Amino acid sequence: MKTLLLIFLIGISSLASSQDSLRVMYHNILNFPSAGANRIDTLRTILSYAKPDVYVVCELETEVGGQMILDQALNINGNSNYQMASFVDGGTFTNNLLFYNTDKLGFVSQEEIGTVLRDINTYKLYYKAPNLSALTDTIYMNFFACHLKAGSADFEQRNTEVLQAKYYMNSLVDRMENVFLGGDLNVYSAFESAILSIKNTGEIPLFDPINSTGNWHNDWSYSGVHTQSTRNSSLQGGAGGGMDDRFDLIFVSEDVLDNDNGIKYISNTYKALGQDGNHFNDQINAGTNTSAPDSVINALYYASDHLPVIMDVVFDETASVSNSQVKDLKLYYNSQLKALVIDDLTDEFRIKIYDASGREVRDLTSSSNQIQLSELKAGLYLYKLKYHDKFYTSKFLID
Repeated sequence: MKTLLLIFLIGISSLASSQDSLRVMYHNILNFPSAGANRIDTLRTILSYAKPDVYVVCELETEVGGQMILDQALNINGNSNYQMASFVDGGTFTNNLLFYNTDKLGFVSQEEIGTVLRDINTYKLYYKAPNLSALTDTIYMNFFACHLKAGSADFEQRNTEVLQAKYYMNSLVDRMENVFLGGDLNVYSAFESAILSIKNTGEIPLFDPINSTGNWHNDWSYSGVHTQSTRNSSLQGGAGGGMDDRFDLIFVSEDVLDNDNGIKYISNTYKALGQDGNHFNDQINAGTNTSAPDSVINALYYASDHLPVIMDVVFDETASVSNSQVKDLKLYYNSQLKALVIDDLTDEFRIKIYDASGREVRDLTSSSNQIQLSELKAGLYLYKLKYHDKFYTSKFLID
């Protein structure tokens, strides 16, 4: 009876770990901190309510501003679980930065994609699954932070900027799993060339989770998705005019929608925080807005002229193992050769190797039956090998 109970509890624990969730949030924070560093209290209110695991901002001016957000709006009330990526000053005084919850996520790398105006920043994270050391693979996510050219007549430049990101994805197409691309895109319509390029250009099509198509600008029928402006008149240099544009968006790759790589979008969680659909051409805190507590609605008004956009996904690491996986691969570590030895493969294959934290340490294509690993330290490692469109996944120990 005790054995049955133990098996049951293990099953419950495994199920819980495979259904951990993640909240992603993109936010234009309006020339922070020069447009009013005292707005940190409004960001604190918003973030304490939304509790994002990934928080991507644009219009951040300085590293000092990023540290303020980290120390005074995220790591508060005794918490210390948030970290930020490296701040990169693109010289435009309006930069992007990613913050992440280290309880759930680990940092892999970041890069900058240059455009004629502002860098597009890309960040790679991995999921710290509770049983990571026993997994056959880990789950990676790629986040792109964009702040495209503003102006109704500048659609061609926005498209040029977007294409730089899509070219980058093409160059790393085999590593571009679980892609999130978002930020202040400054677009007026779902038919703008930049949006069409995001969706259709290149080898990695991206999708709007709510599939909202149309001319979003100044159309009351899209009032439920508008993100700008939270104010009727200019405040701290931000735009006025009320809620009448969908400038802020998040697009995702198909695997996020289909759970092909261990992540699945949770239906109906994509939204502009604070948007109740009843404030077309009005400020977000006019009259009644019951989509969030009054304190949060007022904080959204004062924090920025843009609403943040959020969406939730659920992890399911069992989905990251292909159904075509086979179990009879003869692969083992030879301590004398300091190499992985692979039997019975006669053609070219691809192998990725990860350490126990989920960090990728090798990625190569080869036809040799020996993979030299002399530079790796002792410890547990995971591999994922693709051969003739089948996946072999397991772990090995270097002692």
